[in-house]
Order: sequence, then structure tokens, then C-alpha cells
Amino acid sequence: MINYATLALPIIAVLAIGGVIGFFIVYSYYPEKHENIKIDGKCYEFVDAAHEKITTLDAEIKIKKMILQISKVEPTNARIPIIFNEKDSEVNNFINTYNLTVTSNQKVMYFPNINGSVVTADITKPNLLKIVEHLSLFDVFPSSKSVVGSIGIQPNKYISPSEEKNVSLELDKLMKNKLRQIIDTSEGVESAECRNDT
Repeated sequence: MINYATLALPIIAVLAIGGVIGFFIVYSYYPEKHENIKIDGKCYEFVDAAHEKITTLDAEIKIKKMILQISKVEPTNARIPIIFNEKDSEVNNFINTYNLTVTSNQKVMYFPNINGSVVTADITKPNLLKIVEHLSLFDVFPSSKSVVGSIGIQPNKYISPSEEKNVSLELDKLMKNKLRQIIDTSEGVESAECRNDT
């Protein structure tokens, strides 16, 4: 007759060791985060520290873009159309804090079963400037984005197409200069094969 009590401990040990080995095998094959970028006709892959700098640069550019857009808005008491999203409780608190005029509110469901909203609203220029000037990179990072970090300025009558184009050109120039600095000074930047023309 088989004594299962004497076999239990060795079986548990084998399963635990197998689980640990399986974890390390899966972890070693987990894809690392990276970006492929083409600049000055050359392609680069940004991994590790360089990828973190790219993530930070993206957040800095988002904040800078909104500051430049707000600077184009006249008069100073203008109500600027914005869009933002987050779970309902944070959206409602944000709307009440800044006395926003909501123009649309689309209900969404975030994982796991969290009620949220995508809202378009109008906000005064001074309030929007105050929010944007106090944004942190953490507010804007995709992994930790807050309701204020999700704000985007919608096309509006206060920013002409030529002014929007100037903002885009200035941001493009800033982005390229920062990318060149990252390429020159960071570990984790490697030459890469150009995969497409974008």
C-alpha cells in the first residue's frame, strides 16, 4: 500500500522548486521595454535607462505643448475646451473643483469594473494655466496618469491653425534636440535597423 503522507513532502518540494524555476524562465523571456526612433536619417533602439529618458521626455513634451497652446489664447478670460478622463469619483471632484462647464460626458468601464468617464468641458484660461503649471511628470506618465495628467486641449477658436503649426514645429525641434542629447549621453542606446519610414 502507498503511504501518501511520506510522499507529500517530496512532492511539495519538487513542485515549489519547479515553480521557482518556471518563474525565472518566464521572467528571462519577458520582453524589455524599448523604443525604436529614427532621427537624422539613422535609427536607434532605446532600452533601459535610455527608454526611461524617452518616457520622461514624452511627459515633458506633453506639458510643454499645453503651456505653449495656452500662451496663444487671448483674451485672458477665455474659456478653453479640454478633454480628460479618469474614474468617475476623480472626474466629478475635478469638475467641481474648477467649476467646469461640461459639454459631453461619455461613460466608460476601466479594468477591473471601475466606472469612468471621458469628458469634454470648458475651463477658464487662468484655471487651466494653474493646473498645467503644477503638473508633475508623475501626473503625465502613462503608468500613473492622473485626471489632470490626462487633460488635452481641443481645437478651438483661440488658437489659429498657423499658431498650432508653430507650436508643433517648436515641439518637434525641442524633441529632436533632446533625443540627440539622449543618444550622445545615455547607456541603452544602440544603432538599429530602420523598420519603416515613420
